Amino acid sequence: MPLHIFEIITLFAALAVAQSLDPFCYPGNPCFPSSSVINAFASSLPNGTVVFPSDSQTYTNVTRMRNLVRTSYPFAVVMARSREDVKDTIAFSRRYNLRLTVYGTGHDFNGRSTGNNTFQLDLSLMKSRVVSLDSWRHENGTISVGPGNTWIDVYREVDKYNRVIVGGSAHTVGMGGYTLGGGHSPICRFYGMAIDNLLEVEMVMADGRIVTATKTYVHTLYNNGSTSNVSDPDFFWAVAGGGGGTFGVSTGMIFKLHHPPESVIRVMMVYPIFTFYGEDVLSQVVGKLQRLFTDDLPPEWGGYLIFDGETDAYGSRGHLTFVLNHLGPNTTSSYKYLQELLDFLPTKRFFNYTEYKTFFDYEIEITERYPYFLVFVFNSLIPSSNIDSEFTEFVRESVLSKPTVTSAVTYTATLIGGKMREVGDTQTSVHPGFRSSLLSMTGGVGFGLDGIPDAVRIFSKTMELNQAFSKFGNGMYPNEAAQATPVWQSNFWGENYKRLLEIKLREDPDVFFTCDQCVGSEKRPVISGSLATMTSSPFLFLYTLSLLFVDMVFN
Repeated sequence: MPLHIFEIITLFAALAVAQSLDPFCYPGNPCFPSSSVINAFASSLPNGTVVFPSDSQTYTNVTRMRNLVRTSYPFAVVMARSREDVKDTIAFSRRYNLRLTVYGTGHDFNGRSTGNNTFQLDLSLMKSRVVSLDSWRHENGTISVGPGNTWIDVYREVDKYNRVIVGGSAHTVGMGGYTLGGGHSPICRFYGMAIDNLLEVEMVMADGRIVTATKTYVHTLYNNGSTSNVSDPDFFWAVAGGGGGTFGVSTGMIFKLHHPPESVIRVMMVYPIFTFYGEDVLSQVVGKLQRLFTDDLPPEWGGYLIFDGETDAYGSRGHLTFVLNHLGPNTTSSYKYLQELLDFLPTKRFFNYTEYKTFFDYEIEITERYPYFLVFVFNSLIPSSNIDSEFTEFVRESVLSKPTVTSAVTYTATLIGGKMREVGDTQTSVHPGFRSSLLSMTGGVGFGLDGIPDAVRIFSKTMELNQAFSKFGNGMYPNEAAQATPVWQSNFWGENYKRLLEIKLREDPDVFFTCDQCVGSEKRPVISGSLATMTSSPFLFLYTLSLLFVDMVFN
């Protein structure tokens, strides 16, 4: 059954104590607008609607996050359908000093897009898609998209026009947070990151301005109807890499399109870490990886390396799985570059080879193992020079040693480099490590419903792993990095953070848009599950999970 209204009210009451130190206005505070005022706002929306906790199942559906750990309970959810809805919601939030959270598709590992007792702006219904093959902006065409699209929606659309686009692999990943955080992809080594392919972004600002920005200019529509066009490379530089939910609300983006490769080949190889007889296969495979996965790795190769600690039916302990994709046929020199790995230890592995006519055919076969999950994540950008015996031992030990009886550690490493390295360290605002590393490697400590009572202990173990793992990296991907990361500013953005903060305070001096470990949030911290903030509460975190547990068991 859906969460009962009395359970939501109980949660809100529990939050009131912690939120007494928060700079925003929440339910129960004297500053909070009355029900009649909120209802009048809901009725005034040009196109959107407002969902309240009393709307039962609908409320449950629009607040549930893909990472169930991060499900929170806003006091209301605006289902926006237009940028006018977005603009009005921001204005109402400003008027009453409500904390606004901005939700796209719910694929958010750390819950920055939601929050208990917040006023949530849901963009998932804004799904416009317009392809322009004769666009003057790019020789291979462009696509304009709304923030409510998922990447599988966009892949399907551009495939109709025999084009490809750089986007996320998981089908539930959306436009906004993914792109504004940088955006790696199974094909980013050949075409660049998502931000390298972003041509224009439309954004509604905290003061109601509607900004349309490219790398060189900013067009602004002001509240009084006047407009301006100015040369300003700072704005686009900051938003394209500075993270979602930080500078404003993105209501539209325009991306480059590309002609597709002749074919897409997927090669899957599963090697055991230890065989049933105790043979150390992982060290042998990593040795081969060290030799081949260097600056010489052709950009046509992309994909993922996945480490797990499961024992399989053959008695093997743990696995390294290569899920590699090659753009182009197997007769090319780029494909043959990895032949030494493709032929390596054939009797010790599972091997699968599939050739697809289009990238969409490749992508549509990707399935998410679980549509919803419970996980704490951490990330590092790993240079090839740091993939050594110490790194190998750390990964092996962490996946084979369960943090608790009810949890397990896995790693998913995205291959980066190639075309991405043609962009300079300061040309975009992402951490410079993105431009020099081999892997964006994300660890996850996952657990099931039986692990909820151990959630605080599992979170603590994740923080230990994050700290230990960070020594192998050169920066972190903020979209997949751990909460409570020390000195997150430099870990997420490096030397670019100083300029990012200056632009943030120029565009949003009151830091109206704020989220956990986001640009400028040190100026206006928010309630979250992160132990990095003074207002964190393990009790509230567990209480939220307990409500979620009740909902999932009985729904």
